[in-house]
Amino acid sequence: MTKINNLLRRYAEFVIRHRLWVMLAILVVTVFLASRVMSLKIDMDPDIWSPQEHPYFQTTKAIEQIFGGRNVTVIGIVPKTGDIYRPEVLAKIQHIQEGLEAMPEAIRHNILSLAARKIKYIKGTREGMEVRPMMDTIPQSPKEMAHLKAAVADSPMYLNTLVSADGKSAAVIADFNISKDDPRYTPLYESIRKVVDPERDSQVDVYMGGVPVALAWFEFHMAKMPLLFGIALLIIMAIQYWSFRSFQGMLLPIATALLSVIWGLGLMGLFGIHMDGMNTTTPILIMAVAAGHAIQILKRYYEEYHRLRGERREAAASELSRAAIVESLSQIGPVMLAAGLIAVITFYSLITAEISVVRHFGMFAGSGILGALILEMTLIPVVRSYLPAPKAREAERERRKGVLDRALAWLADMLAGGRAPWLLGVGLVFIAAAFAGVLMLRADNSLKRYNSEHSEVRQDDAALNAHFAGTGSIIFLIEGKEQDSIKDPKVLQGMAALQTFLEGEPQVGKTQSLADLVRRMNQAMHNDDPAYNVVPDRRDLLAQYLFLYSMSGDPQDFDNVVDNDYQKAVIWVYLKDDSTAYAEALYQRALPVIQKNFPPNVTVRIGGELPNVIAVNSSLTRGKFENMAQMALVVFALSALVLRSFVGGLFVVTPLLLIILANFGLMGWLGVPLDMGTAMTAAMAIGIGADYELYLLFRFREELKRTGDLSAATRNSLLTSGKAIVFVALSVAGGYSVLLFSDFGFYIRLAVMVITTMLVSAVSALVFLRAMMMLFKPRFVFGKNRERWFNSKPLKKGASK
Repeated sequence: MTKINNLLRRYAEFVIRHRLWVMLAILVVTVFLASRVMSLKIDMDPDIWSPQEHPYFQTTKAIEQIFGGRNVTVIGIVPKTGDIYRPEVLAKIQHIQEGLEAMPEAIRHNILSLAARKIKYIKGTREGMEVRPMMDTIPQSPKEMAHLKAAVADSPMYLNTLVSADGKSAAVIADFNISKDDPRYTPLYESIRKVVDPERDSQVDVYMGGVPVALAWFEFHMAKMPLLFGIALLIIMAIQYWSFRSFQGMLLPIATALLSVIWGLGLMGLFGIHMDGMNTTTPILIMAVAAGHAIQILKRYYEEYHRLRGERREAAASELSRAAIVESLSQIGPVMLAAGLIAVITFYSLITAEISVVRHFGMFAGSGILGALILEMTLIPVVRSYLPAPKAREAERERRKGVLDRALAWLADMLAGGRAPWLLGVGLVFIAAAFAGVLMLRADNSLKRYNSEHSEVRQDDAALNAHFAGTGSIIFLIEGKEQDSIKDPKVLQGMAALQTFLEGEPQVGKTQSLADLVRRMNQAMHNDDPAYNVVPDRRDLLAQYLFLYSMSGDPQDFDNVVDNDYQKAVIWVYLKDDSTAYAEALYQRALPVIQKNFPPNVTVRIGGELPNVIAVNSSLTRGKFENMAQMALVVFALSALVLRSFVGGLFVVTPLLLIILANFGLMGWLGVPLDMGTAMTAAMAIGIGADYELYLLFRFREELKRTGDLSAATRNSLLTSGKAIVFVALSVAGGYSVLLFSDFGFYIRLAVMVITTMLVSAVSALVFLRAMMMLFKPRFVFGKNRERWFNSKPLKKGASK
């Protein structure tokens, strides 16, 4: 018996001897952490998904500070018959405009519609330039309505954004701030609905789209997680009952798992970490992993109880039960501590990640598993000591052989019978074939496409894209080095050239900028001659136009396209497709146009909704492989330390890396993109997969030392720790399987990848690592005289050495 085993034996005896105080301590900690759960808040601030140092993100923040654009919402009003040029329809636009402007979250100068004061009709006159509101009052007579219709037609900058080209639909485009104290989108969405819903009737259809709508729907799906968590709990309970075939064996791991979730949530609240979209599923992970670890220690308890009952037939059942608790904890405690701490440290290593949600995931998962480890070393032995000893029928039922036992026994015979090279070869072929799919893997995120095609958010988005310029957006930020840089005709001509290029691209519905207004002024001052729909070459003429406009317009009319110093300006680009891959390709095609048409003292950068998501994708692809390497290094170092072998560290980490790369390859083959959800599965595979490897290695070494028989050690380790690993993998996979029945693509993709990762990781530990061990005969497993285990006589199927 090693020192650590003796230490854990004394620890187990101490815990049982002072079990009442241990229970009280667990109760106090649980109550305290449960009280911290109430301080958790939902945080859907897009910044937490974004890499703070990425140039696209920094440009987006610079744009938001001056022009807004973070939470653009598009509201479409579509008459069921006829066009929008009717008093009752225009009144609805006006009501929505006024209602949104009255909202405290509204950025008023960015709420645009035909009814907005800053939407002006520009017309040249003999005296100069006339600038008046497009719709100061709602037209009532046919003549007034005809004037409005003509004014809109003469203002192409508003076509396909505020009014569709055919005049049969109109839009209100709004922008909002989100409180840092309550960074949720559901309250904003509900406030917008309170303005919009009264205008819905039998005459018009009203559609809503944009980032706030998509994020609010994300929160709606998050709100369903308690129900999904409950179903996952029932599934894991069923797996636990199958594992132990007793209610005692089922309830104790579940109690441990639920308390682990409470501890994890409480630690998040204690550290001031908010709940985000990524972490809503993490309680299922913690619950499944905690229940799985509990399986390991309880399986060992039943083994020890059965052994002791055979050795000490005269002893009381309660005495045997307590002795079995001490023996099981002293034997499995070292590997449980090693595997648990490796998982905790591995998840905690993610707190160095670039993206906040990844850091939060690492903190939550690590804290939950740390809580599970503490509870498994305290609560399980204490409660087990209070419970009556297993009845003979219960203990016998737990040891009854089933299909899984027969399958694992067959695998043991294959491994010990000289088939290890074949099994390893088959595994490598599978990994190589799967890995080829990495070349097809793409990073893409789309909040809207996480929802089903038949959902309200997708149908509204499709309708808005059909009627208007699009609900996706890119913003080009043009910056000069000094004031009035934007008044340089060459800069405005560069903006116009860039807009012309962009509007010729597929999926670009519309662009808007100060250049559009200048071109309209120039045309209006030349008797509406289309030939003058260009930016004038003369700076003095441009200054004159802006001065004439200011005489009848408002100073705030240009707030959404240029700053007060005319040093920064933006081009708004609306797209009908929110694919980040398309947006990035569009920007790359635009770079030569930018280089050719803008003066050298002017910089052009992109930001906004889609570039910000591109930044997330970039960080996910680069950061994910960095996180994998970091976590793999942690697993390798700790495993090598625990196993006291450099080769041992390699044996643990190598299969994990190969399986993760194979999983990424499967994503490529299946067309599943690397996104905010699926990116986390690699971390889960490393953090949890290391447990599988360590439990089997420790148990094999123990059985080899105990039996002195290679075949028996292989069989016994697979039928004990190997069997428990299957139940752990099934618990995690089964818990996440409930997400497959969600109608939210984010959860469905996550479920598919977690299930695949857990099952493949378990098979890897049971087959791949076993085959590696038999083929390479590492010294840290077999000792210095390792050849004697293999050369004493040829091993045959089912034979014992």
